Amino acid sequence: MAIEATPPFFTLPSELIHHVLSFLPLSDLLSVSLVNRALHEHSLQDTLYQPFVQSHVSGSTVPRPSDSTWRDLFKLHHPYWFIPKNKIWFADTAHTGKLLIARYNYRLNAIEAYALVAERRQPTFQTWEWNPDAIIHTFNPRVRLDLNAPVIRLDADSYEKAMGEVGYRLQKEVPMNVFHESLHSTAALYSRLMLARPWPIHRTFETTPVWPPLIVPSESRSRTDSPSSFRDPGNRPARLSEMSKNSFRIRRWMEFSSRPHGVSMRVGEDITTWATLPEECYTPTREKPFQGIWCGDYAGHGCEFLVVMQPDDPQPLPERAYWVMKARERNGSVSSDGSWSTAPTDAAEWNEAWGDEVVQSPEEDPSAVLGESVATLHPTTSNQEVEQLTKEDESVYRGRIEAVKLTGDPNIPRGEYTFIAPDIGPNGLIRVATEELFKGARIVKSVGHIAARGFRDDDYMASQLILISHDRLAQYWETFGHVSFYERVNIDDFTKVT
Repeated sequence: MAIEATPPFFTLPSELIHHVLSFLPLSDLLSVSLVNRALHEHSLQDTLYQPFVQSHVSGSTVPRPSDSTWRDLFKLHHPYWFIPKNKIWFADTAHTGKLLIARYNYRLNAIEAYALVAERRQPTFQTWEWNPDAIIHTFNPRVRLDLNAPVIRLDADSYEKAMGEVGYRLQKEVPMNVFHESLHSTAALYSRLMLARPWPIHRTFETTPVWPPLIVPSESRSRTDSPSSFRDPGNRPARLSEMSKNSFRIRRWMEFSSRPHGVSMRVGEDITTWATLPEECYTPTREKPFQGIWCGDYAGHGCEFLVVMQPDDPQPLPERAYWVMKARERNGSVSSDGSWSTAPTDAAEWNEAWGDEVVQSPEEDPSAVLGESVATLHPTTSNQEVEQLTKEDESVYRGRIEAVKLTGDPNIPRGEYTFIAPDIGPNGLIRVATEELFKGARIVKSVGHIAARGFRDDDYMASQLILISHDRLAQYWETFGHVSFYERVNIDDFTKVT
């Protein structure tokens, strides 16, 4: 009987075999482990799993586990590693929302996330010599994590309570110990995390209740409504390929217990859907230096967080924003008898106000907004200066800047535009500031989003975006006569565990 020869691959030293296997993604490594006993043994080499752990943790190097292996560590938190990997998560909570920074805490061996909060320090009044009547206050926010209690904490105890030693994780609600103490001796707060399934793209329309909203980029979106409050297993993934890595949900409620009778009452259940942002849409680059997560001064509403993006292929301007820009180009300014400036809201009103000129919608002619002369509200940059600026900065000052609120207020809620500058290049340039307060800053045409309380009658106001630096912006609301500031937030400062 012929003796089967040993495959050449297995004649290699173990170190070389492990080196070859180190290039495989997790799914391929697991598949290789099923080929035969020898490959299964090689696939268990612990160092192969260290990169899988580290690839999901940013901001710090994960030290070697002292009481477990790399493989056991990765397996413990699988498939929830996508939460710290994506770092940023923002909620669909009505109006206000919430922004989380997620990370892996190696000291506690837990995936956790805390709310990012900001407070306005005492402002001082500033005078703007270009417009002494404008209201300007300094803005130097204190941004920090609210470490009083995590919003997310997934650890061995959480998984044990949800599934025991053996369990099917994808469809389980994982309880989290995120409150240090109960609100009352007979009351307790509970919180559970559950995975989500992506909602089909071909079934997603403007009116479909999905999160994240359609105005921000995302590989997938999840429904925010459910007749069963997401208790139906169909709302959760049945296999890994069905699991969303861009969203998850948290169910929270309070229970009151009666000590004499031992009866508990469950009240106030709330379900929040959380979504992340593609890192490339908020990471600054040489060509897109203004991209990022920013903290803005919203006066009486306090500080709010927003994402500033510079899309390569932007969506058409919102219709009302389009008409504001169109009116601005036609008249040089927009005026109103109300508390904010607006423009005709459709072609019929435009033609009634300014004659029978035939105009197109922003979807039909998005370039029409910027095709005419620059705004004439104030002295503009000369043609020679524009030409020089274009030569120097054409790779940076081009295209659109748009900002979407990640947290919001009763007027403009989370998930809505807060301002848009359709073109920060020569076509949108108003002037280059020479006054001391903003000296050297490019000032470009923009619109700011406004609304009555409850996001009623939302509209856009003509404004000017002041590009002070790559880390600081300002917006001059022309009719309000007010300047508000925005400061960049370095997210990586908050992902480190110290």
